[in-house]
Amino acid sequence: MRRQRAQVLVFFALALPLILLPIAAYAVDASITAAEYSRLVEVTTRAAEEAAQQIDVTRLRAGRGLSIDVTGAMTAARSALTSAEPGAHLLDLTVLGDEVRLVTSETVVLPFNVFGSPEMRLRAKVTARLAPGYDSPSSLMPLPTSTF
Repeated sequence: MRRQRAQVLVFFALALPLILLPIAAYAVDASITAAEYSRLVEVTTRAAEEAAQQIDVTRLRAGRGLSIDVTGAMTAARSALTSAEPGAHLLDLTVLGDEVRLVTSETVVLPFNVFGSPEMRLRAKVTARLAPGYDSPSSLMPLPTSTF
């Protein structure tokens, strides 16, 4: 019985540093990466929505329809991105009529370096579209009313 206890002790002494600790480090690095990527996508989405709201007023007043002001969209996207996530960088902003495509990146420092590099570069791509609002004030009612 005493000999079996020693075998279990040796097994755990070898298994802990060789198997369990790297798995735990991988789990921590993966969860940090996933959380940061989720945050980057959220911030990029907000920045794209802000950029899509920058209406080209001159074109609208001339009767040529809704479109996005490119300069205003760039300024709004940069402002929203830097205020929400200072470490994020705007890689590309493309305006095609009423659509904004935004690509951002951020570098995440990993505490356990399981992925082979102490840093991981994340990228997020988001598309936002400008859509006209309601047609009449009566469309603001939240739910249709009915009587039984």
